Amino acid sequence: MKLNVITATSKSSTIEVSDDIFAQKSNPTLIAQAVRVYLSNLRQGTSKTKTRSNVARTKAKWYKQKGTGNARHGSKNAPIFVGGGVSHGPTGLENWTKALSRNMKAQALRVALSMQAEKIVVTDNLNSLSGKTAEAVKILNKMIDNPGRILVVLAENNGLLRRSLDNVEKVLTVPVLEVNALQIASADTVIFTKDSLKAIEARLARSKAVAKEEK
Repeated sequence: MKLNVITATSKSSTIEVSDDIFAQKSNPTLIAQAVRVYLSNLRQGTSKTKTRSNVARTKAKWYKQKGTGNARHGSKNAPIFVGGGVSHGPTGLENWTKALSRNMKAQALRVALSMQAEKIVVTDNLNSLSGKTAEAVKILNKMIDNPGRILVVLAENNGLLRRSLDNVEKVLTVPVLEVNALQIASADTVIFTKDSLKAIEARLARSKAVAKEEK
């Protein structure tokens, strides 16, 4: 499998990468499961409704017991009345946490990278960024014609590089050890530095392989 490489002089070449990571068969079921788990784990679970005991209304009997022709009622706080409590609503104690096995997480990331292989760009242009957002925008516009949502995968948490990119609209920067299948699958363009490409291969490799650049 080969990926496109864009240099600082805008020359393009290719780099050989592992087929085991970037040429996996499509597996929408696995990706859907991984996305569902990641999104569920983002939920705070703090939404809460008031029960009839929490509603601040009068505790007086609504109307007299007999003689009105209506059904007997003792409280306006009952869930059947407008402004009353809510029955069976969220309590704020719900746990939405879901889990994927380590192997499933790794395989989901391999499949996501394979499905997005045509949208992956490898570059070292970003290493020259000095923390200026304008510089980052200029380089990205030079590299990508129709950027859309861009995911930049870094080998490490580079402060200057992240400062340059974090204020750019629709750009997400993430260290290679934290990137997941949802981020890869939802990006229109995925940018790796050469260092982060080696790091993702080391993270996901089932057998050791070294990326070799070809001119």
